[in-house]
Amino acid sequence: MKQILLITSFLILIPSISVQGQETDSLSEHASFYSFLDFRVGLAVQAGINFEKQINNHSKTALLFNSGIGVTYIANPPFLNSPLTLTALFGSKPYNKRAKHFEINAGYLVLIDPIDLPALTASPRISFGYRYQNPQSGKIFRFYAGFLSIGVSFNL
Repeated sequence: MKQILLITSFLILIPSISVQGQETDSLSEHASFYSFLDFRVGLAVQAGINFEKQINNHSKTALLFNSGIGVTYIANPPFLNSPLTLTALFGSKPYNKRAKHFEINAGYLVLIDPIDLPALTASPRISFGYRYQNPQSGKIFRFYAGFLSIGVSFNL
């Protein structure tokens, strides 16, 4: 129980200590590293903090790597989780000039049983979604649907 309280308080405190960047004119001038609060509901309930790094950027496509830590509630006690995903962003305008993106996420969700360490389970995951990424401020909102789940993310 103490571990769950420690993890929960960590997840709550991170947004309050995050540092915001200065406003600039386009996505190309923003950091290629983002952090998110992520919530997902379906067969399980998940909440976590994810970190995203831009790997590649072509004119109308961008590729990003996403990882983080969170909590998955399937049964009592909840599991710790760590997503390892690649995200592809598509749109009709060049990546650094558009705000609206279609995104495809594919990868694995690693579940960690806090009672029976080091018990790990990796399950594949894929989702399709909408991403709004303001070119001036860098603020991001994501809504996505996956296999038997829906989710939403906000950047910190």
